[in-house]
Amino acid sequence: MRNFLLFLLIAVIAWPLSAQKKNFGPSAKEMLVHPDYITPLDGTVIGQKMYDNTIIGTTWYDIQTLNYGNVMPRVWLYEDGTIGATWTCAGEDLVPNRGIGYNYYDGSEWGTPDLHVGPEDRHGTVCYAPWGANGEIACTYQYIAGESPILFFRREVKGQGEWIQSQANGPEGVSLVWQSMMTSGENHEYIHLLAYTYDQEYMGQANALLYYRSNDGGETWDPDGIIIDGLGSDYVVTINALSYNFSNSVGSTIAFTYGFDQFGGFVFKSTDNGENWDMMVAMESPIDPFDYPDEVDPFGAGIGSSAIALDSQGKAHVVFPRMVRSYSNPDWNYYPWTTDGLIYWNEDMDPLDSTIISTTGLQNLEDGGYLCGYVFGYDPEYGTEVPTGQPTYANAMCGFPVISIDNNDNIFVASSNFSPDYLSGEGYLYRHIVANSSFDGGQTWNGMVDLNDEVQFIFSECAFPTMPYYFDNTVYFLFQEDFAPGTFEWPNEQPEASENHMYMMSVPKSVFVGINENEQTLNSEMSDLYPNPANNSVNFSLIIENNASVAVHVMNSVGQIVLAENVGFMAAGTHRLGFDVSTLDAGIYYCTVNVDGQTTSRKLVVY
Repeated sequence: MRNFLLFLLIAVIAWPLSAQKKNFGPSAKEMLVHPDYITPLDGTVIGQKMYDNTIIGTTWYDIQTLNYGNVMPRVWLYEDGTIGATWTCAGEDLVPNRGIGYNYYDGSEWGTPDLHVGPEDRHGTVCYAPWGANGEIACTYQYIAGESPILFFRREVKGQGEWIQSQANGPEGVSLVWQSMMTSGENHEYIHLLAYTYDQEYMGQANALLYYRSNDGGETWDPDGIIIDGLGSDYVVTINALSYNFSNSVGSTIAFTYGFDQFGGFVFKSTDNGENWDMMVAMESPIDPFDYPDEVDPFGAGIGSSAIALDSQGKAHVVFPRMVRSYSNPDWNYYPWTTDGLIYWNEDMDPLDSTIISTTGLQNLEDGGYLCGYVFGYDPEYGTEVPTGQPTYANAMCGFPVISIDNNDNIFVASSNFSPDYLSGEGYLYRHIVANSSFDGGQTWNGMVDLNDEVQFIFSECAFPTMPYYFDNTVYFLFQEDFAPGTFEWPNEQPEASENHMYMMSVPKSVFVGINENEQTLNSEMSDLYPNPANNSVNFSLIIENNASVAVHVMNSVGQIVLAENVGFMAAGTHRLGFDVSTLDAGIYYCTVNVDGQTTSRKLVVY
């Protein structure tokens, strides 16, 4: 390790920092200006490795959903502590071809991943659920022009035996693709399927959404491809692909979301296991889908992505990203670099409209109790600075939302958010999985937690989170890790393909339970580095609220620590610190300051 001269000059000024909020609540206005720094009360520390992270599989196909669509349910935590997990997977150079990646946790360890369940043909869109008394089922589609089926692979004992194949077919000459699936019943014997029609018009729509149900493993279907009232050509010009997502089941109650785009957001709910459906409006749109002008000014809406969960009473809870949309004939436009915010709604709340969602900021959402997340560092006046050309996945700044409810009706949400403190070598923002929780039915939120604020993820792009629906003391997150922002697959934001990791992260619920719901103070504030770029010495100011232990390290672009110093105890106040970079090679580095376990990082360029 090279010499690292860290010098401490006299304190310039000593004053306590103003108190800052750490939870969504009555006084969240102050909090919206600053990043959250949360220290759980159980003694664990955000910023240090505190969760179990296991790579359960890999994929060279690096997108888990079509464009801005939904990541479908694909992981399940069973009552016996076992876990089944799936993902869209392909090997290098498509060997094996794209299909269902699968792994199983037997209660003590994960097995060897299966990188392609079923025949070797190319498949797409992956869903997973329990099936039968002790079994499991996964589904995908196989594109064949004019006759694409949805393929199901099931087995009576999870984690064991051969997969049994069945399928659902579309009307004659119509393909089925981009499906969502879930199961219900005392033994999860009912399979519910939503599938998107393709290749030719059906029932007056260029693309329709069909509903199927089976109680024999997908061998027969009843209903067999019906259009649910509210989704036909009298209501929707054409279906937006992958803008629908199933919930969990509670008794005979099931539900799914649809839309949450420029034309509104809806929840379809059945209390008799899919026999009859009621439609609820969750988000209103000022746009008539059958009649709108050639020019529409920007307005608050969604991106077409959403997630839904039912609590123990069957009440629907929904989360979706905020987006600003506009129209200039013939194109619908969206603003993924400037629109922040993760929106929460439940069926006891009034529908949102474009005024509440707003084109100017998050305040209306926060005032109405609809805001459950945003990008760390969001400023309500200026937003978040995003580099030119930042990859977006054609999604939102808080993208690919997921929601789950534990056995005590506590709500957990997560999304893949821009992370301004983490920059790639190209100067783009990485994405991190950011979670929040509510223990009072969505009335208040405990505070956001960056689940990837650890050294091992400092150069990681983390996206496409999913969670199991039910759990006790541990929250599980399945997500994809890349080493560059964006995707090689559409929308083609990376120049070459690379191997991606599928991580299963287990987080003690005490991390969320232990968040102090009272007002807390920020431990420290670090200035920008100066000069930057540098080739000799670098300085920065550090304001410490309370007496604290301080450490500093510098990492290179591949995650190696090249300079490190444990400064030790420092008194409350403002301090000027610095270090020598004259021995470092030219390149991009990251300087991280750790103050009593809370970390702040700054990008450094050495020339």
